[in-house]
Amino acid sequence: MIKAGFKTLSAKSAAQLDGELMSTGAFSIDQLMELAGLAVAKAIYKQYPPSTGTPNKVLVLVGPGNNGGDGLVAARHLKTWGSYDPVLYYPKKTSNQLYSNLVKQLQDLQVGELQTLEEVKALLNNKGEVKLIIDSLFGFSFKPPIREPFKDLISFLSVNHDKIAPVVAVDIPSGWDVDQGPTDIDINASMLISLTAPKPCAARFVESGKDKVHYLGGRFINKEIAKKYDIEDIIDKYKNDDLIVKL
Repeated sequence: MIKAGFKTLSAKSAAQLDGELMSTGAFSIDQLMELAGLAVAKAIYKQYPPSTGTPNKVLVLVGPGNNGGDGLVAARHLKTWGSYDPVLYYPKKTSNQLYSNLVKQLQDLQVGELQTLEEVKALLNNKGEVKLIIDSLFGFSFKPPIREPFKDLISFLSVNHDKIAPVVAVDIPSGWDVDQGPTDIDINASMLISLTAPKPCAARFVESGKDKVHYLGGRFINKEIAKKYDIEDIIDKYKNDDLIVKL
């Protein structure tokens, strides 16, 4: 395995840390999701600032778990800032109350939604219409192989990556093994936003091309937790009022 130039957190440790934050740390899941989604939106604004004129269309690919929730929160912030025009696609919806609340907030902002993969393909094939794709399909709990209804979408992104808008991956590029990196399909994300701390596959991402961009977000770890999980060095990279940091 490639040795990262930064501390990483395995899938098992990341799950344990999240559990600790929500138990002894007294954080709620919606608090953590809000902070993570805001960090995603801030990193996107910094790396892909909106052009003037018509709001920049952003396709948000939303999974059924917490990673998808992060994407929904990011979409809300991008929409309220006024310079982005997010449109959503859910390969598989979930019905839990938190997710439903986030969807309602976006509906109230008149954020559009695509219903089929064919609509997604048509939109992305319309050259220049979509400026950015947010990949919030799978988080660190994903285990290969990729199954439907996600496989066709991820395969399309992989095959057409050089013809469509840049992909921004939330926490891990969807379809990757969190510890080992890409499997048989790679969406070729241009930017990765690691949340809480980078996962081991982030090292593979950074090494996969000189133009790859890597940010860290989710600034809610106290010093005791950082020490316990040996991520003090990465947390210390935040300065002053930073919510994100480019690694």
